[in-house]
Amino acid sequence: MELRQLRHFVSVVEQGSISGAARTLNLAQPAISSSIKKLEYDLKMPLFNRRDRGIELTQAGLEFLPHARQILNQARDAKLAMESLEGLNQGHVDIAVPSMLGSYYLPPLLMAFRHRYPNIDLNILDTGTRNILRLLLDGEIELGVVATKDVTSELNSGPLLREKMVVCMAIDHPLAEKETIEYADFLSHDLALFRRGYYHHLLLDKISRQEQIKPKIAFTSNLLPLIKTVIRRGYAISPMWQVAIQNDDEIITRQFAEPFEVDVSLAWRKDSYLSRANQTFRDFVLEEAAKTNHLAIAQSLTESKTLGS
Repeated sequence: MELRQLRHFVSVVEQGSISGAARTLNLAQPAISSSIKKLEYDLKMPLFNRRDRGIELTQAGLEFLPHARQILNQARDAKLAMESLEGLNQGHVDIAVPSMLGSYYLPPLLMAFRHRYPNIDLNILDTGTRNILRLLLDGEIELGVVATKDVTSELNSGPLLREKMVVCMAIDHPLAEKETIEYADFLSHDLALFRRGYYHHLLLDKISRQEQIKPKIAFTSNLLPLIKTVIRRGYAISPMWQVAIQNDDEIITRQFAEPFEVDVSLAWRKDSYLSRANQTFRDFVLEEAAKTNHLAIAQSLTESKTLGS
């Protein structure tokens, strides 16, 4: 049994077919098929049922899958441990982040880190928080930004920030006259949303059930500039994290009458070895986040004293 056979097996499972695994791994289909057959021969039992409509895992395949993933993760961790002995003169950081935080919250931190460690490469994966959790738990990424409440017992985490979702609209939109937006008013307008997997849909599912109003989803896209253009031209409104709206967007924001806030954390697997580069990046980001949070608390206390005097 070889590591490459395990990689081929796991890839076939994740892609749902031998042809999909071949495309992902940039290999010929016969090579993947031969590798799987050799693995089944070594294990003395079939891992897949071959059918006209595709393949599916046998019971043995289902039981073998977590072991294969664990072996691949351990092999990766061993490699990272050896690479870390080379110090921080080289290496790379892999982190998955939701698009809005990745676009507007992380850049200053990334640039500051890169300035301090110029030889470490940064690889940023943009995806939804639900997918980030899956990638972390499957060992496909080492670091991910997720909602604090979604951190499971398999993960360690450190706090980053508390972010508020607001209603975004054109400057001349009728709702712009209101100081806060009721859920029913929000649901009465055409909406522009990110695709499933982002927290917009968690909010939408919650308030549509609460108000018993079916939302009118007019636009769905993961392209933030496109959604902003749709909003700016008055075609739809959208819930967004406050951090994503800049002064030059020409977009008005209003808070919900019932605020919707989410605490966000940086997470990593408890049983996974972090490369030295990822350890350093994690510690750097959490330290900077702590400084920012302490500053925000101090500013809030100062404002409270000023108002009370």
